[in-house]
Amino acid sequence: MALHWDIEDGRIAVITLDEPDARNALTAEARDGLRGALTALDDDQHVDVVVITGAGGNFCAGGDVRTMGETSRRAIERRMGEVAKTAEMLAAFPKPVICAVAGHAAGAGVSLACLADIVIAEDTATFTFSHLRMALGPDWGLSYTLPRRVGPGIAKRLILTAGAIDGEEAHRLGLVDIVTFEGEVLEAARAMARELAGGPRAALAAIKGLLSDLDGLRAALVAESKIQIERFPHGEHQEAAAAFREKRKPDFTFGGD
Repeated sequence: MALHWDIEDGRIAVITLDEPDARNALTAEARDGLRGALTALDDDQHVDVVVITGAGGNFCAGGDVRTMGETSRRAIERRMGEVAKTAEMLAAFPKPVICAVAGHAAGAGVSLACLADIVIAEDTATFTFSHLRMALGPDWGLSYTLPRRVGPGIAKRLILTAGAIDGEEAHRLGLVDIVTFEGEVLEAARAMARELAGGPRAALAAIKGLLSDLDGLRAALVAESKIQIERFPHGEHQEAAAAFREKRKPDFTFGGD
């Protein structure tokens, strides 16, 4: 089961990414499951707020590296289409979305968090901007959402250095809205959800639409898809994927053509 959701206190839905052996990677099944959950919870008139978290002590490892190394343009286009559809659905979701981050959030896992309205993280959580480690560009809208959170200069530095920061630093930079001690993040997210539940739902949806700038996000998703469609079959990504499978450091000095 890639994910599941539960209704708490009658008005709060908790979506749990649930593939701990893969650190809750965003597999095709997880992408489908997330879209299905958002559709169902949008239709559920009793649910006011959604919390997204991960099972097994981690939030989300990002894209499923086990399936990387794809060279079929049709398959890559399909994958990126699913990514864009899921990211836009999450950003456009009319009810408040809170991400509760513990353990690791890497690559698209960071992107997923940045699509939320409120990000709460443990001080010991790790946010890793790992896209370049796989010779790929950012996706899931990160090229748009991260600069809005931390500013363009810091966003560029984090992405270009494939950096990793803890929850405290993420909070200082503005990526995280609320930081908690280890083991307390989900309860903090629930507490925030209870504050928002029962509010004026139509007004919240209207304000979310005003603040989200979906046109800007859509443009970023299109630009990201173009880069990824070029990057996936490129020799650099093929070397990075092979190195991951072979548990070695990638060698990008060969030129990658």
